Amino acid sequence: MVWKVLVVSPIHEEGMRLLRARKDVETIVAPSADRDVVLPLVRDVDALAIRVSKVDAGMIAAAPRLKIISRHGVGVDNIDIAAATAAGVPVTTVGTANAPSVVEHTLAMMLSLAKRLPNFDRAVRTGDYWRKMKLEAIDVAGRTVLIVGLGRIGSRLAVVLNALGMRCLGIDPALSADQIRAMGCEPITRLADGLPQADFVTLHCPLEPATRGLIGPAELALMKPTAYVVNCARGGIVDEAALLDALHRGTIMGAGLDVQAEEPPKPNDPLLACDRLILTPHSAATTAEGVVRMAIAVAQNILDCFDGRLDRSNVFNPEIYGRQSATS
Repeated sequence: MVWKVLVVSPIHEEGMRLLRARKDVETIVAPSADRDVVLPLVRDVDALAIRVSKVDAGMIAAAPRLKIISRHGVGVDNIDIAAATAAGVPVTTVGTANAPSVVEHTLAMMLSLAKRLPNFDRAVRTGDYWRKMKLEAIDVAGRTVLIVGLGRIGSRLAVVLNALGMRCLGIDPALSADQIRAMGCEPITRLADGLPQADFVTLHCPLEPATRGLIGPAELALMKPTAYVVNCARGGIVDEAALLDALHRGTIMGAGLDVQAEEPPKPNDPLLACDRLILTPHSAATTAEGVVRMAIAVAQNILDCFDGRLDRSNVFNPEIYGRQSATS
């Protein structure tokens, strides 16, 4: 038997090499990620490797042989999970492959905000060399950070921040208080209890109905005027209009966003004009090393699925196994 894999958007050659090395696997790269181009190609494929393109219910229904959707990343908001689960198709992510890169990017955001690096860079270039004497920069040691989401990334970030002498608060509804303490964080059960304490709020939760707009006007109003928000998770978790209003009013000191609700932003997006905000182009995981690890994980998930040894810790919808066993 020959398994057929459709790679919807190119992945790093290291991942492609893994797929092509298998004589029982035929690998096809879609000429475009446009739905109209991809839809006819899925009809006889066994696996989809995707990046940011949409996989909707219609596409899943059009692929009766589909055994796996392998996502190049950890977010799955571009996939109809309910449709995949109903069809018995596991949706996999890259597990820990991007965690080191995102942890480092989050730390870079926090330190850039604390040390006012963009502001000081502009000051030097415009002749305001002595701006440093305003003492705007702060040390992070001894500060409090609220980590929202303690999965593969948030839990690793806690280790780094503890090493820097920061007090970590953690909130994650999937974890017990004892589990959160074991990660080096003080457990918080209500976001409203942690926000007033935090000098930094950093987001590492998935985008889903319960987290859309999680940081909005009410939440920002609870924060210190000296506090910072960092989002290296998904656009939409932060209410961008509310964030801009809080920044302009001085409700909080600043923010760092690697992700936005609309990517890329339009040229007239008001976020681009805010100098109290650091923006990066959803690049936290896009390092030279990170893309190799992710491409290998994407390919390995597919091959492991074909071989009947898929690591269930990488499966976003593990409930399919219970459903399958109940009906088999």
